[in-house]
Amino acid sequence: MSRRERTERAILQALEDQIRETGMAGVGVNSVAKRAGVSKELIYRYFDGMPGLMMAWMQEQDFWTKRANVVKNDESSEQTPAALILAMLREQMDGLANNQALCEVRRWELIERNEVSAKLADRRESAARAFIDRVDGLTDDVDVPAVVSIMLAGILYLMLRSKTEEYFLGVSLRTPEGWDRLWKATQHLTGALPPDLKEQSLRSLETRRTPKETDQ
Repeated sequence: MSRRERTERAILQALEDQIRETGMAGVGVNSVAKRAGVSKELIYRYFDGMPGLMMAWMQEQDFWTKRANVVKNDESSEQTPAALILAMLREQMDGLANNQALCEVRRWELIERNEVSAKLADRRESAARAFIDRVDGLTDDVDVPAVVSIMLAGILYLMLRSKTEEYFLGVSLRTPEGWDRLWKATQHLTGALPPDLKEQSLRSLETRRTPKETDQ
């Protein structure tokens, strides 16, 4: 690892530590530079300021920004759409549960839109659309994007809500037992998808698309 790479890593770690300690309210070029033991000029030189630094950190942390190709490889194509959706939801749940700093950033994005949060949200939407567009339109029996949106938003909301609320409708948001209940509910909802999405591979369903659908 070069000297620059070590410095970049120290800056990224300082950013994460600052988020954990103060939330996004205490994050800025000056605070991160001080914690990392570097000049703020280095943050501008290496990351082009806070927007670039946040984007670089999120590239390593966020599911959609670090795994934008989640359904583009051949192995994924052999799975059913329902299995892919369920795996995506599981990884979202686990990723948020084990990353306090990421949860802080996601809470911040919900209440404030600025240059940094807008770029983060736009990149996540672009990556998520790459996933959902491939499983959309495989059946006329369900609006897949709408269904997945409700499940994904529910997981995100409950995970972020757990910081301020211990229970939601009597379900614990701070214990493994509570999240096991929520995961079983997610599995139940995914199990209600049409049979084709649960029994046939993504590849086989895609071959049934008309040329017009494939070109869109």
